[in-house]
Amino acid sequence: MPDMFPGMNPYLEHPDLWPEIHPQLITALANLLQKEISDRYSALVRTRVYRVSGEDSLVVGKLAHDASPKSFGSNGSSCSSQQPMPTYIAVPQTVKEGYIEIVDCQIGRTATMIEILTPQKKRPGRGRENYEQRCEAIFASDTHFVEIDLLRGWEPISAYAPSDVDYRVLVSRSDQRPKADLYAWQVNTPIPPLKLPLSCCHDDADAQAYCIVDLKQALDEAVIQSACRLSINYERSPIPPLSPEANRWLTALLKRSGLRQPSQNTTLYDEEKLKKHSAYLQA
Repeated sequence: MPDMFPGMNPYLEHPDLWPEIHPQLITALANLLQKEISDRYSALVRTRVYRVSGEDSLVVGKLAHDASPKSFGSNGSSCSSQQPMPTYIAVPQTVKEGYIEIVDCQIGRTATMIEILTPQKKRPGRGRENYEQRCEAIFASDTHFVEIDLLRGWEPISAYAPSDVDYRVLVSRSDQRPKADLYAWQVNTPIPPLKLPLSCCHDDADAQAYCIVDLKQALDEAVIQSACRLSINYERSPIPPLSPEANRWLTALLKRSGLRQPSQNTTLYDEEKLKKHSAYLQA
């Protein structure tokens, strides 16, 4: 994987690639955090398992009425077909997603919860509703909350930023709510260092108030550990597509890096083909 991207590599957002990158990023970030926090704390990778159905089910293919033409009787009226038509149903799916808990081992409680967004959490539907309910429960507690959004698709969840912002990280200290810090940057700019809260007890001399983490380093390590880096086609535009200005920047960057031929005429992915191979875009 080339390291010429100053921040997020937009090709990683492809719905076929992000499910491979996400668990690697969770692990890489937890390992990096463990190096930055004192022995009093532990950065633990947790797994959340839940089921989705209905609009959140992963359905691939065309609808039945698109698959075959209608049959008509001799008088021109519509009649039932003698052969069954292929169709698809919404099958419940089990979703497993990782997240990070920074635990204060001395007092035995979760100090900070870190979530990295996935399409299930961000797109409209039951997955997003469940995630928002979990966020509300955290906001009502004394646990710090960090939400990392590296997906340009869909509306942001916890906080909004200017429309020209591509990526964002929300940092909510429990002792400062409803105020929070929002890191926001564009695809052609570096990822800023993140200041993550750990303790809000000023009377405890052993407590570490915060740590600084390099999200870009964790992302690069996650990509190195994933085999998906070998399947990226830099001759084509990323999914979701970039703005015209950002796409011109990307084209120049890839040409300078030798990953795209100067005479190559790039086109967007064919959406219908993508739907057949990428279930995350079906909701």
